[in-house]
Amino acid sequence: MSKRLIVLAFLVFLIIPVMVMAVDTDESTEEMAAVSEDSPEMRSAESPLRFINDLAAPPFAFVENFKNVGFEIDLGEALGKEMGRPVKWVKQSFNVPTFASTLEVGRADAVFCSLTVTEKRKQYFDFTRPYFRTSLAVAAPRDVDWNDTAFKNGLTSKIRVGVLRRSTGEEWARTNLKATRKTYSTPDRVARALKNREVGIILIDKPILMWTMADRHYKFKVVEEGIDHQDYAIAVSKSNQELLSQLNAALEKLDADGVYDRIYEKWYHISQDLPTLGK
Repeated sequence: MSKRLIVLAFLVFLIIPVMVMAVDTDESTEEMAAVSEDSPEMRSAESPLRFINDLAAPPFAFVENFKNVGFEIDLGEALGKEMGRPVKWVKQSFNVPTFASTLEVGRADAVFCSLTVTEKRKQYFDFTRPYFRTSLAVAAPRDVDWNDTAFKNGLTSKIRVGVLRRSTGEEWARTNLKATRKTYSTPDRVARALKNREVGIILIDKPILMWTMADRHYKFKVVEEGIDHQDYAIAVSKSNQELLSQLNAALEKLDADGVYDRIYEKWYHISQDLPTLGK
């Protein structure tokens, strides 16, 4: 082998490790940058506002023609516009402890999912001012002779009542009724249980019940209403007070500008301001 070939081989031996080290360094830098950009402290005002919703409770939030629609969807998008942030909807089944965990690990920013404010839930979250005020209602088949007195006395275990799993309706039924509870994962499943006579009555939030009866043309009748008045609010992690303040300010601005009223009227066909605090 000539001296020239020996020199070239030696140079190649020196250059290749340097190139490999350069590639490794670049890849490591890119990976570190990706992690840093996704961390909470690096999320800018223009980053997506990620709302958790089960997208299964019309008229609040549901999927129609492959598109997210509903009162909460419109209000959430309006909030994002007011705050200067695009909105991303994170679909999760209704489960309060799971919602809380998702917020804590940073996979979402807030829960916007027809979530009633209760003392128990305040252990998991801080809530904005209410954006909707409602109550529970009971429906039965039209051919049932309803007994108000029996209901006020808690019914009997022979009566089966359908409720949404982990909801305030389930909690109210557990506390106030002797009836046998059957729980379901979505409002639609609750309604179908009554249609199929799996249960004798259903107990659910009145707006959801009324929408389902009208949309599905079920032969139900509302037999009790105005039960357990409650407020829906947006839930945030207790460690995210800045977002809580921003959401409250945006809600109040939408109310003052008439945006809230227009969204409410679109879905409920009546004019309505943001619920008054404490009333």
